[in-house]
Parts: sequence; C-alpha cells; structure tokens
Amino acid sequence: MLTTERSPAEPENQRGGVVAASLGLPEPRHLTKVLIVEDEPAQSRFLCRIFQGRPYQVECAASVAMALEALLRFRPEIILLDYQLPDGTASDVLRCIKRGETLPPIIITSSSSIELAVSLVKEGADQFLVKPVDPMALLALCERTLEQAHLHLVARAPAHLEPKPSLNPFYGVSPAIRALETRVRKLLAVSVPVLLYGETGTGKTVLARWIHQQTRRREHAFVEMNCAGLSRELLESELFGHEKGAFTGASAPKVGMIELADRGTLFLDEIADLDLHVQAKILKAIEEKTFHRLGDTRSRSVSFGLIGATHQNLEELLPSGHFREDLYYRISTIQLTLPALRNRREDILMLARLILTQIAARWEVGPLQLSSGAEHRLRSHDWPGNLRELHNALEAAILTRRGPVLEAEDFSLGGSRARTMNGPEALLEATGLTLEEVERRYILRVMEAMGFKVDPAAIALGIHRNTLYTKLKGYGVPLARIAKDGPDARHRDSIA
Repeated sequence: MLTTERSPAEPENQRGGVVAASLGLPEPRHLTKVLIVEDEPAQSRFLCRIFQGRPYQVECAASVAMALEALLRFRPEIILLDYQLPDGTASDVLRCIKRGETLPPIIITSSSSIELAVSLVKEGADQFLVKPVDPMALLALCERTLEQAHLHLVARAPAHLEPKPSLNPFYGVSPAIRALETRVRKLLAVSVPVLLYGETGTGKTVLARWIHQQTRRREHAFVEMNCAGLSRELLESELFGHEKGAFTGASAPKVGMIELADRGTLFLDEIADLDLHVQAKILKAIEEKTFHRLGDTRSRSVSFGLIGATHQNLEELLPSGHFREDLYYRISTIQLTLPALRNRREDILMLARLILTQIAARWEVGPLQLSSGAEHRLRSHDWPGNLRELHNALEAAILTRRGPVLEAEDFSLGGSRARTMNGPEALLEATGLTLEEVERRYILRVMEAMGFKVDPAAIALGIHRNTLYTKLKGYGVPLARIAKDGPDARHRDSIA
C-alpha cells in the first residue's frame, strides 16, 4: 500500500503540532491542510518550513501515485504541485482532481513557459509559480486563495449554513453589556447603516454578524472586509471587483465584495482607513444602489446593508479631511459603542469559563477549570486586547498547563499596569506619552516577560507574529535578542 511521506518539519513549532502532542492534546481541527507534491527532498523541506509556526497542517508526496493516495486520505484544502515528477507530471494529478473537492492547485516549476502556464490553468490549476519560490509571496497567495474561496462559499450558502458567532455578543451581566443589548434590540427594526465603535478585540465582528442574523437580510450573505492598511488600488479591486484586463495582472474577471453582499450585509471593519476616493464610491453605492467594476462601463445594481466598525473617532477625522462628511452622516445614523473588557469586569470570569469550555471541546481535552489564583489574575488584568486577548491567553495557557486546572502561572499576560490607572487613556494622561510610545513600551515589556520569544509574545498581545516582527524591527530591537529557539531563529534574519 502506498504511504504518503510526511513533512520532515511537520510541524515542529506550529501551535497544536508537536507542542500539543507533548501535552496530550490533539491537533486543533481548524488547521488548513496543505499537500506538497515535490520529488526533490531539499525543495520539499524548504516548502514545509514556510508553513511552520502558522495555522497549517502539512503533508508531502514525492510522486503522482503518492499524491493521488494522499488526495483520498488526507483531503487537502491547498495543493502545491511540482510540474515534473518521477512517474508523470502535474497534468496527471490535475486530471484526477474533481472540481469543488479542493481549491485549484498551485503549480510550482522551474519553467517560466507561458504556454505551459496557460495549459495548466485550463486543466484546473489556479496559480503558476516559478522557482525559487518567495516564502512571503507563497503564504500571501495561500491566504488569498482561502479568503476568496470563503467569500464565494458564504455568498452561495443559505443563512443556516453560514458560520455562526463564536460568542453571544451580549454574554455577561455587567451594566455596560446589558445597556448595549437593550439599545441594539430597540434599533433592529430600522433598516439603515450601523456604525460600531470599540477598541480592538471588543467583538465588533461578532456583533455585526449577530445584527445581520436578526434582519430580513439574514437569508443572504454576510460579507466582511478589514480595510486597515490596504492601498486604494487593492481596496477598489476587493470591494468593486474588476474585469479582465482592467490592470496589469487582471487575467480574469473578479466579483467584488459589494456584489457578493447583494441583498445581504457588507461589514467594513476599520472603515476609518478607507481611501477618500473609495469612500466616494462607497457612498454612491449606498445612495444610488449602483456601482461599476474596475475596467467596466456597465452599471450594476446592488442592494446591501452596511455595518461599519472602527476604533477611531470618525467625527474627529472630519476637520482634517481624512474622512468624508457626506459618508459619515450617511452611515452614522445609528452609532453603537462596545465596552472594553476592563469596563465590564463582572463578565471576565463568565467569558473566560465559556471560552475555556469551547476550546476544550474543540481540542477534545476534557473539562478544564480555573484555580482561584488564575481567576484573580484574569480579573485584575486590564486586557488591552479585550476579548481577543482573553481568548489567546486561555489558548496559550491550555498548551502549557500541567493538569486539568489552570493555575495563575500558566498565564503569561505581560506586565501589570498600575492599579491606580484605568486603561490606556489614564496612562496617556498621567505620563504625557504618545499612543505609539505607550504601545512600544507595552510590547517590549511583554517581549521581556516572554524571554524575547516571539510566538508566545504574539499570542499574549493578540497580534500576528509577522506583525510583531515588523514592530520590533521598527523599534530597533537587535535581532540577536530574539530567542534563538523555535521558528523565530529561522525567521528573524528575514526582517533585517
């Protein structure tokens, strides 16, 4: 019987991999399965290392026969397929892949022939990469492929098949959360745009999806997009779509998110970061219910509910011209502010126990509890990352626990802020520091508490490890200070 060769690097430092196995935990089920079909051992190891420390489960196959066996057993979601194999070519594998069972494979080859690329795309390939492969480009391509697949799935799925919120947005007993629920329920009958304010991690996406599910648009798609850090060109393409040839690289027509959200709800997270030109086009789509794809003269009709979210005060951006007044007044009829977790301390332990139960069930690790010391530590922490930080802290604590009861020392929450202060606003007022300086000091304090190990620090901070690397580089942290064990050592030189 044929057996598929496992990645030599699978998955050394990936959360839920060997770390989880050593603690008796099964691998988390949410990892994306990647099959690498490559007969050259060195190239196979190189590709495997690219996915280490990230939410991917990797297997390798060195021939067409091994690849076909893995397709049936492993059922990968992403396939990286070398063109030339010992017993055939990528075409032999493509012919055996049924449309819809997996995402279109990504072909990796040493040839840059346009004719070959065209023929493989016709056979079902999605992308054509030439060796040597750039790691960041490959990861971005995989994430982009998954994102597009998710959007099209959501657009086609009935409402009862759409992903549901992981948390009730009003779970808790604090006056702040009860007041929010009362206000939201009174406004559900009104069909106008909604603007959500709240710090990062307070649950704006969860609330937006809940609102969508309570409206008449619930039978159609809920489409979400984070606008932070995207260029005008990318924003336009993502939101409005484009026609073939609209710009360099537009090799095929693309449906934009506004079109996917037709009759449903479009959720724009970090809406304050929208480019002014894109703001004008969004306003037109809201008011006139029409839009144009890039490169197309046809006007398309669309009707969608809009929910915007931001941690910035949009009204304060109006005088400087960073946000259009006409768009602001169009989307701000209903404004809701989600409370920070430090302002609803009565809910912290309730939320922690709920999230702990969910993680334990997903990872099949049995019932877990919090010791009195752990409860005190969770209650007294300021939670600058709010619910997202709480979830990440619990997840990390499970990975390092010594038994079914989580102790205070299982939680690496960084330095505790002075109890005489109430959140970052008071810290800014008391010290006169800028927000950027407060962030820098806090990140460096967490890094120090974690022994300058990037992965646990990123979990505690509630940010992606690549984001943390970029910030450390901007702070001028010497790369030699970053812990030399684990994936950090392999990646730290790439930020030099």
